[in-house]
Amino acid sequence: MKIKPDDQWRWFFDAEQDRMMLDLADGMLFRSRFPRKMLNPDAFNAAVFSVDDAAQFFTWQESCREAGLSDHHCAELLLNALVAWRFLKPLMPKSWHFRVCQRYYWQPGASDLVTVTLEESGEEARMLVIEAGENAALCVLAQPQLQLAGKTMMLGDAIKIMHDRLQPWHAEQEQRYAQAG
Repeated sequence: MKIKPDDQWRWFFDAEQDRMMLDLADGMLFRSRFPRKMLNPDAFNAAVFSVDDAAQFFTWQESCREAGLSDHHCAELLLNALVAWRFLKPLMPKSWHFRVCQRYYWQPGASDLVTVTLEESGEEARMLVIEAGENAALCVLAQPQLQLAGKTMMLGDAIKIMHDRLQPWHAEQEQRYAQAG
């Protein structure tokens, strides 16, 4: 499912489903990963899909291509990333789940693909940076799922992570994820 931003798209909160939604104007609705308790007050006022939304969409779309995600997964990741970027309440970092990178300290930028290493299993996970602050980055999971502290994170779920846990994503890692996922 390839999608392309349209000036007819509309954001709205669906109280019955308790989710932020995007009306794609062609009879399709996108249901985000984010319930009421995670959203800022702006989420409860219907809004148009803005020029800024479209610009972010296309910026992150390049990262999706690099990660080798299917069209369906890419669309889901991009739209959840937009909800997180535009409507999520601030999150506190949950960096204790991930190992500190001993090799170097790296300052990620928004739209970077990064990896983190889980503290308990040593497994690597792929994330997309949505916002890079001074010491931590808001990220969304950029792989189908991840077991984290006994819970399952799904593609597009948001988490804030300190920069000292983030490593740059390298395209050759894609093959490893394709085999594992």
